[in-house]
Amino acid sequence: MTLGEAQDDEKDFNQDDQRERAMVSRLNLEQRPGRGRQDEDAHLDVDYDGRPVRLLFELKSAAVESDFGTGRDTGMSQLQRWSKMHFVFGWFRPRDNMPRRLWYGSPAMMREWNQQEQEYLVPDLELTMLLPDLADEKILGRVLGHKDVYTYDDISALVKDHWKTKKALGLPNRYLENADVLRARRTADCLYSPAIAMQAIRDRAQYLLARGSTVNNRKISKNYVMTYCQEITGPRWAINLDQAVLAALEAQPPED
Repeated sequence: MTLGEAQDDEKDFNQDDQRERAMVSRLNLEQRPGRGRQDEDAHLDVDYDGRPVRLLFELKSAAVESDFGTGRDTGMSQLQRWSKMHFVFGWFRPRDNMPRRLWYGSPAMMREWNQQEQEYLVPDLELTMLLPDLADEKILGRVLGHKDVYTYDDISALVKDHWKTKKALGLPNRYLENADVLRARRTADCLYSPAIAMQAIRDRAQYLLARGSTVNNRKISKNYVMTYCQEITGPRWAINLDQAVLAALEAQPPED
């Protein structure tokens, strides 16, 4: 195989959405319209204990005999979210959207991997909480200069959108709330004390550190999947997945 052919194979294989759709189709899963990048890949509605239950799925695919990637910027919140989700792993060959092998991983089956990944992040998260408080007057002077009063332009040049209103998170306009020298009618006219300027530095430092307290495409090893997860065989992919899911729910009932 030439270098160009190898690059073509890699390019063809990296069609994640095609492999995802293939897994959804084979397993009779459904996908919610309008879901975002951080939302579930698919879901399965089942009847359990006389009531309907919607199970959220994360779908991972890889080349045959390869480990499975977790994606970019995986942090603690994502891992905690995944701890309640169901996984499907699929091996594919380049230019072929028929899965060669599939595995199902219930939350219980994925627990050991998830806990190990959370433990991997703990030291980073500790640093994100501890380091901002070490900011002192010297750092304040270097970043914002030593002033008796700081303007909105001073603070916003550092904090940027971080203090603006975020309705989805229930956060008010902190440029207004923190304006302890002058809370003007216009945010752009607000004035701030050195204490608030120091708070801005610490908030920004924590924000930047938190962005770095993620891992990039950590792997779920094929050995973990083959050891802890249940293989789903064809051609009755969907039926066999349903049976595996119901058995997992019997072993660990879903949370209300």
